Amino acid sequence: MAASRELADFITDMLEPLGDIHAHHMFGGYGIKYGEVNFALLLGDLPYFRVDDGNRPAFEERGSEPFRYNTKKGEVTVGSYWEVPTDIMEDPELFLDWARAAIDAALKAHKPKKKRKYN
Repeated sequence: MAASRELADFITDMLEPLGDIHAHHMFGGYGIKYGEVNFALLLGDLPYFRVDDGNRPAFEERGSEPFRYNTKKGEVTVGSYWEVPTDIMEDPELFLDWARAAIDAALKAHKPKKKRKYN
């Protein structure tokens, strides 16, 4: 299920107009960050965007599904990341719009790390 570096480079190149976008290794695939906030996953040959109540309906309307993986105990669904529909990937402007919505969802969900107090 490992994602290729080529796919990560392709996605980050497409998202370059959005600003500080970079890929990092994560769980046999890649996480895509805007600044320090993850908003996309690349697993296998599939990109997944972060969703919330604002952008999830668009994914549902296109028949997309949340990210799933199997463990010894059964299937696990990660409802906060949904597969990016193929037709969105094929339209660079639409892809940027969906990425912006994913970034917004990720920023809303982001909880800054608490600073440790030292005595």
